[in-house]
Amino acid sequence: MARDEPLVLRFGRHIPLDAEPTALLWVGETAAVALGDGSLRWIDDAGHARACPVHGGAILAACRHPDGAAIVTGGDDGRVCRVSYDGEVDEIGRFERKWVGHLVASPASRLIVAGVGKEAIVWSAGSTAPSHRYTVDATIGGLALDGKGKRLGIAHYNGATLVYGTNPDSGRVALNWIGSHLACTISADGRYMLTALQETGLHGWQLPELPELPELPELPELPDMRMSGYAAKTRSFSWDRRGKWLATSGDAQAILWPFEGKTGPMGKAPLMLAQREGALVTQVAFHPKDDLLAVGYSDGVVALARLADDHMLLLDGASDDGHGSYITVLGWNDAGTRLGWGGEAGRIGILHMDARA
Repeated sequence: MARDEPLVLRFGRHIPLDAEPTALLWVGETAAVALGDGSLRWIDDAGHARACPVHGGAILAACRHPDGAAIVTGGDDGRVCRVSYDGEVDEIGRFERKWVGHLVASPASRLIVAGVGKEAIVWSAGSTAPSHRYTVDATIGGLALDGKGKRLGIAHYNGATLVYGTNPDSGRVALNWIGSHLACTISADGRYMLTALQETGLHGWQLPELPELPELPELPELPDMRMSGYAAKTRSFSWDRRGKWLATSGDAQAILWPFEGKTGPMGKAPLMLAQREGALVTQVAFHPKDDLLAVGYSDGVVALARLADDHMLLLDGASDDGHGSYITVLGWNDAGTRLGWGGEAGRIGILHMDARA
């Protein structure tokens, strides 16, 4: 890795916060950082961080609202809220004596889905109350929507369940594999679903065409795949803009699986990028417009790797006083002009990519 001065010192800034970040999202060029103290911090281009109290406990999950102008948060107080930049907090749902551990939303279908215990709770476009729910046999470990925002994947113990999120009467496809499945992702084209396993590694399925019908036709056995060899659990996924690569965390380098062709990664070796000795990759995020991958590590370092030749730029380094610890959040804005990240100790980094032009 290059030993140059971290780019954030020349083309960005650090913003110290007093709580661990649990999500970092963007509304235009404004970062929204969800925190373990129950607040959301809006960080503008000047580095001013405005606190917005939301939950009576930690924010466990967050996603961008389908309207693109606000953030949806879920907390251990059992509430789901829409939070706007002006500080307005609208409660979307409340689930007493439970916590909201997972959230996904889609601007295409305008669905919002929350994982609450064993239920995936769906709000349809324009609805002020849940429109329908899907119950699975075990606590939900992860949620994912495809690019059209219609196919909903629900990860749980012993596999996953695939449904149409837009149709409460749709049939289900059971994706069975023994063990605990703790995170998931679906390719934008809806052809593949991958889950992260408790014992490290990934499991994936090549998905069928799923009709929006109450009764499913008899389905052939679905091809599945096992991706092993990880040093730690995978908790971060990122698809490149063409759906050609899936980048994953959980090892000393970012592991990228190829998804071109009829069978995706089956029988193919992954691409390894951004190796760092003595640290693990904890977060990955593809640039939305270029073949670049941002990578966060367990020691607080953040780097940018180029897919063509694995050339790396140092974006941030672990500080001597420990405030650059384990990277927990990492994300680009839609235009690819801003990159944000944050570590356990609450230090946020913001890089202005357009300032380098």
